Amino acid sequence: MIGFFKIVKQISYKNYILGFIVLVLSIACNQTPENSINNNVTNHHFNDTLIIDSLTALITNNPQKSSLYAERSLAYERIGKLTKSISDLSSANELDTLNIDYYVKLSDKYLQFGRSEKTRELLLKANRIDASNVEVLYRLGNLYFYVKDYKQAVLYLKQAKSIDPFLAPLYFTYGMIYKEKGDTINAIEQFQIAVEREPDYYDAYVMLGSLRAGQGDSIALAYYRNALRIIPDSYEANYAIAMFYQLNNKPEQAIKAYKQILDVSRKKYPNIFFNLAYIEMIFYGEYNSALAYFDSAIQIQENYPAAFCNIGYCYEQLNDKTNAVYNYKKALQLEPNFNIAVLGLERLKNN
Repeated sequence: MIGFFKIVKQISYKNYILGFIVLVLSIACNQTPENSINNNVTNHHFNDTLIIDSLTALITNNPQKSSLYAERSLAYERIGKLTKSISDLSSANELDTLNIDYYVKLSDKYLQFGRSEKTRELLLKANRIDASNVEVLYRLGNLYFYVKDYKQAVLYLKQAKSIDPFLAPLYFTYGMIYKEKGDTINAIEQFQIAVEREPDYYDAYVMLGSLRAGQGDSIALAYYRNALRIIPDSYEANYAIAMFYQLNNKPEQAIKAYKQILDVSRKKYPNIFFNLAYIEMIFYGEYNSALAYFDSAIQIQENYPAAFCNIGYCYEQLNDKTNAVYNYKKALQLEPNFNIAVLGLERLKNN
């Protein structure tokens, strides 16, 4: 399900991103893709370490120059040293208290760690310096959405909208507010405006797909495919397409979509094997095939109560009472209140 990382992904027009997206370019030089990636990451890390050393020397000679701390903060961020990154950006902010960019970037970092009060403090200071800064106003609106104060969120979003009515993320957050309130119609309308303002708005397409899928509308597939146009290897969008087929009684398309994910991904997802098993079990009654898929899911995720429960059901259908009882009990060991497993054991006890 889409969480808060989707809410704030494009706040600074396109660049307010809570997560870190690493783009790796593989160079064809008789190496495996894995080796190319590892070498690139190592080289970037080495280069950033040199940059940090150079900036440290400059800071020693120019301890009052805020921009040096800001540059070193970025280098620390690139190598994953977020505490040091925040420390340097805080130093830059203390040295230049009128620089809105420092407040904005620092607020982004604190929000990554869930420090909403610190984020609010920084954004309000920035707002007092420049009450018409759209990025600050938007972030305040988004922050209040994050803490579920929708009235305050709308107040800041309206201010931002009055300054820049074409800012697509505004409409995305409005859409999220409507969605949280259960107003699907207005949520869809706002997400639609977001993609009209910004045709490459991945998150808005995913949300549109999710809401339309909830209505059973096949237009959801078009929205998910638009998301894939932007991020072609998106597990989220690919999985949503497969799940749409599964939930709308199109098992063949669902199986094909799930297998495509497994074909292109180096990572094996237990929930995909689980869903493949579920389709074999429910749609086709192929219990032995289902058992093989459930077993694959458990090999990846050992403590998977739903998988053990369904394995119990498959064995029950195959008249293997011993294995059925064992797996139902295994599910209950992992999740004592798993009612479906309890019912399965009761059925076997009465037969």
